[in-house]
Amino acid sequence: MTYVEATRYLFRLRRFGWRPGLASIRRLLALVGDPQDGLPAVHVGGTNGKGSTAAILAAILRAAGLRTALYTSPHLASFTERIQVDGEPIAEAEVAALTAELREVCGRHFAGGDDPPHPTFFELTTAMAFVHFRRRQAEVAVLEVGLGGRLDATNIVRPRAVVITNVGLEHQEY
Repeated sequence: MTYVEATRYLFRLRRFGWRPGLASIRRLLALVGDPQDGLPAVHVGGTNGKGSTAAILAAILRAAGLRTALYTSPHLASFTERIQVDGEPIAEAEVAALTAELREVCGRHFAGGDDPPHPTFFELTTAMAFVHFRRRQAEVAVLEVGLGGRLDATNIVRPRAVVITNVGLEHQEY
């Protein structure tokens, strides 16, 4: 699988839409060894400023000498920006390899059933981030909450610290 094929596959997962709840991400991560377990995390939530706050926190943790992972969304220019370790975006080849690996897991364990349903784009991307962080031996992760708030896939972690930026009435339809 190439990087272009991987991102095409990932973005096609948007057909599953946005879905609150942790059942799919919990199952997917269990199938790949629960890479989020044992990774201290800082969770950044709120309406505006999450990405900037997460990036600043990651820079502070790196400056303190910790091997720091960062997961944000959406990306500005490249999908690879979403998943970083020590300020370096995930390599395109790693996106392709992880997508192929997780696609195969999903094909074996989520095909044909709705309990839990197939992982969404954000759930699969979140799983990809945790697998990458474990393989790169991150010592701490800074995670930006997605659209789902407390039912967002990033809430699979038990954070050591939580940061809440300003809160508004955005995305009320969800």
